[in-house]
Amino acid sequence: MASAKSISAPSAPAARGAALPGTHADAILCPLCGSGSTRFAFLDAGCALRSCGQCDLFFVSPYPASGRQHSRVSSGSYAEIEILDCERRYLGEKLYYDRHFSLIAAECAGASSFLDVGCGTGHLLERLASTHPLRLAGIELNSQAAAFARRASGCQIFEIPFEQFRGGEKFDVVALINVFSHIPSFRNLFRSLRAVLAPGGRVLIRTSEMASNVSRWNQMHWGIPDDLHFLGLRTLEFACAQYGFRIARHIRVPFEEELFLPSRWQQKGRSRLINAIKSAGLHIPGVLSASKAVYTALLGRRLFVSFVVLQPLEPSEKS
Repeated sequence: MASAKSISAPSAPAARGAALPGTHADAILCPLCGSGSTRFAFLDAGCALRSCGQCDLFFVSPYPASGRQHSRVSSGSYAEIEILDCERRYLGEKLYYDRHFSLIAAECAGASSFLDVGCGTGHLLERLASTHPLRLAGIELNSQAAAFARRASGCQIFEIPFEQFRGGEKFDVVALINVFSHIPSFRNLFRSLRAVLAPGGRVLIRTSEMASNVSRWNQMHWGIPDDLHFLGLRTLEFACAQYGFRIARHIRVPFEEELFLPSRWQQKGRSRLINAIKSAGLHIPGVLSASKAVYTALLGRRLFVSFVVLQPLEPSEKS
């Protein structure tokens, strides 16, 4: 893990669309580090994904302004993708947390408060309410999902971008489960994390990480531009060094270990075709194991699902 001194980075990314000294005027800049050393990676759903040679971040191009992204999430107005209805989202969340709840629950030991950023339809909060004596709250921009989450969990749900959230209360645990890639401003994200974390608090992140040789075919559907960026294998260390956090725990699992689990194939996504393939795969003996073997041989260990625990550096650790 890199220390705060071991990675050189600008204090803040250059303004979007501006050129850095020594770069061509029309260089496409990385939204994390501001570098103009970016290259085209691949195209999905008509959207270009680029990668940064300095911090390894993969990001959509053109990269949206924060206000536009928040408006799209709130309204669910994505021309490029179908947004799942709340019932399907809730069932998908239940299957997801059947697999991953134990990791999250372990990090809640000794905590008294928990904030779920991007809580969706509220199943994580609902499950925590039945197992842990925590003060629970969530943030969800989509009004339909937020209303569903209130009914499902009985918790307070805020409909405000996390970067603007200043409720006065501090939380021992802040979770961003499959949310990190949707928040457009890294600087505002980390600033808000510091603002809402209680002393000794921690941030739980579940997200994707990608090797430099990742293929367009590592996923059938990448979800861009709903997902704005994906971490490279060095990105998290870079971001922590730039914004004064440390990695307390980092579990990186090859995507193929998750992709072919039966419970994942039970989750219904946005594509009718992929949903049909999933249904067939669940009912034909040997399909999942054979598919996993082929995937691993051709595309394995390029895409990862990662569980990360972050903590802010104390002033004495920044020197």
